[in-house]
Amino acid sequence: MTNGGTRKGRIDDNIDYADSSILLTQYSSEASQLIKSFTKYIPFVVIILILIAAMTIFDLAMDLGFKNILSDETIDAMIIAVSILLILFVIFTVRPVLRSQKILDKWSNLFENNAIRTGILLSINNNSKEEILNALSETIEQLDKPLHHYISKSNNHNEFYDISIDDTITTFDILIDKSTIKPIIDSDSDSLKNTIQDYGSILVKIAENAIDKNNTQSFIESLQKYKKRGNKIGLAMIIGESIDPESYKLINKIKDKTISENLILIEKPTNNYIDSDLKNLNNILT
Repeated sequence: MTNGGTRKGRIDDNIDYADSSILLTQYSSEASQLIKSFTKYIPFVVIILILIAAMTIFDLAMDLGFKNILSDETIDAMIIAVSILLILFVIFTVRPVLRSQKILDKWSNLFENNAIRTGILLSINNNSKEEILNALSETIEQLDKPLHHYISKSNNHNEFYDISIDDTITTFDILIDKSTIKPIIDSDSDSLKNTIQDYGSILVKIAENAIDKNNTQSFIESLQKYKKRGNKIGLAMIIGESIDPESYKLINKIKDKTISENLILIEKPTNNYIDSDLKNLNNILT
C-alpha cells in the first residue's frame, strides 16, 4: 500500500490509518502499559484495606470490653482518614483503566475494519460494482445470509448502484439502505432491511484512479450530508488503484466518530495497472 512515508503519532492524538500492523502493535503496547500502571498499585490498595480492617477490628474489640489504648474518637478519625485516602487512591489508579478501555475499543474497531478490507481485497479481481456488492455479502458476517439471499433473487441489483441523495449532487456508486432495498419475489427483503437498520447503511465510492485528497474530501462531505438526513452509517468505503497519504490525514481530522471509525480506504490495483507496473519493471531490468 502507498503508506510508507506517513507519520505515526501518539494513539490518542493522531491515529494514522495507513499502516494497520504498526497501529495494532501500538495499541497493544499502550494498553499493556496502562494495565501495568494499574496493577502495580494493587499491593498498596491491599495494604490500605488491611489497615482499615485492622482498625475496625480494634474498635470492635474495645467495644467488647478489651483494654482501651486509643479513644473511640481517635480510631474513628483514623478510619475516616484512611478511607478517604483509599478513595482518592482508587480514583487515581482507575483512570488508566478507563483510558485503556478507549484504546481497546479503537483496537477492536481496527481489527474489524482490517477484516473487512482483507475480505474485500480477496473477493474482487477488479473494481466493478457487481464484484464489490458480492464481496460485501461474503465479508460482512451480519449481512452474509440476508444480503446473499437478496442478491441471488435479484436480477441486476441496479437498485443499489449510482444512487443520488440530493438531486444528483451527491452520488454513491453503491448504496445499501432501507430506501434502496426493494420488495423481490421469493426474497425476504424485510430481513435485509432489519439487518441494515441494525448494522447501518453501506456506502461505497469507486475512484477512477488514485484515492486522493479531493475525492476523499468529497466523499466525507457526502457522508456528512447523508448522515444529516437521519441515516445511520455502518460502513463507508472508497476503493481505488492507489491511496494518497493525504487521504489518511483527512480521515484523522474527522470530528464525527461514526464516520471516522467506519470509513475504510481500499487499495486495489486493476489488472491493467499491475500489467503496466510489470512492463515498466521489465523495461528497467532489460
